Amino acid sequence: MSDTLPQRIALPAPAAPSHAPVTPSDTQDYFTEVADDYRAWSPGYNMHFGFWRASLNPLRREGMLVEMNRAVGRALQLDAARPACVVDLGCGAGATARTLAMEHPKLYAVTVTNVAVQNTIAARLDAGAGVADRVAHVEADYTRTGLPTAQADGAWAVESACYASGATKADFVAEAARLLKPGARLVVIDGFLLRRQPGRIAGWLHRLWADSWAVPTLATRDDFAATLQSHGFAQVEVKSLRWRVAPSALHIPVLATRFTLAELWKARGRLSPWRRKHIVASYCALALGLFWRDFDYCMVTAVRDASEAGRA
Repeated sequence: MSDTLPQRIALPAPAAPSHAPVTPSDTQDYFTEVADDYRAWSPGYNMHFGFWRASLNPLRREGMLVEMNRAVGRALQLDAARPACVVDLGCGAGATARTLAMEHPKLYAVTVTNVAVQNTIAARLDAGAGVADRVAHVEADYTRTGLPTAQADGAWAVESACYASGATKADFVAEAARLLKPGARLVVIDGFLLRRQPGRIAGWLHRLWADSWAVPTLATRDDFAATLQSHGFAQVEVKSLRWRVAPSALHIPVLATRFTLAELWKARGRLSPWRRKHIVASYCALALGLFWRDFDYCMVTAVRDASEAGRA
């Protein structure tokens, strides 16, 4: 599915939240506490779903996870022959930046996360991959990075834009618009709500998943696209990756069950609240994907409009 959106869409008023809000502090605590748990999903700390294509073995998860990083690189449409500086907004342990730096010798990346332990893990993995001199890790809020204006040749957020506030993610979009050069591309890969008021079961499941992974709320797809346009982005395109991520998502039941049993055994039946929630959210993520009317997993791309760059 590919939908190119019109140049301007009126922004609807966001729905009022009906739950106790997840705070940035909650998110930071969550990622700090479960940092090592992500190694069970990916030895390279690819903290996202995979991108399957016909030449990839669906039973080999790491290959699909790395391919998602490559999909970001393709969507950025950078000229490999020229030096480029890119920004990862909400990088986790920097896996996407690391993959792209390894495959593009003229690429320089800045990653942004407010979780110190993730930067520690990222620096260790960068050194092992031989790209430590071309990847810098900044500890900051990705909606207020402190990085210079209009200097980035591209930016992305892989399963991290959802941690910004509200259903439109306006604070995230505004910072991305500020950072990018005119003509540079933004790539966002994430889960999206398709309706502002999901069905009862889907809404309950979304709230359980979001609270368990310390996400304020998923963005509503059309509201998010409209927000991009209102902040000076053009050529906004939305592509469903539902079937691309399905093979990696199907790894969840066996992996999560095995991980849960092993960790309960090691901890003698006692896991901290965030670690328990992390496990719950893993199962919820798979279940939420079954509600096709309410939820999709998408790649959203947009170009920083040169004519709008000075007005955002």
